[in-house]
Amino acid sequence: MSKDYMADGSLTEKWKYRFSFYDEHGFPGFWGASPEYKQALKGLNTRQKITIRTNVIAFFFSWVYLFVLGLWKKAIVVLFLAIFSLIFGYMIGDNVFGFIIAAYVSYNTNRWFYEKEVKGIHTWSL
Repeated sequence: MSKDYMADGSLTEKWKYRFSFYDEHGFPGFWGASPEYKQALKGLNTRQKITIRTNVIAFFFSWVYLFVLGLWKKAIVVLFLAIFSLIFGYMIGDNVFGFIIAAYVSYNTNRWFYEKEVKGIHTWSL
């Protein structure tokens, strides 16, 4: 199932830019990016690379932003991970895990939203 996101008035131009890039070049998976994706990134300037690779809003507002985007299943999982990381961080005296979760969500939010909006995939998995 694929949706015509270019005609969707609810998406901003930034999302449409990301989605068209992903349609043409794919996106990095768990084990890394395809050579085509890497080559396409080399042709972009720094600002465009940041737009494609990360989502700054998701870094600061992780699970809340996922709820806003309609990714409620992933938001619930991230919220539980955040609570667990706070408890675990308190027990060991260091809360670096919250930063790791925020970075992971920031790096993957664009892909998750693309999968939901364009491909129709909305799962619990991160």
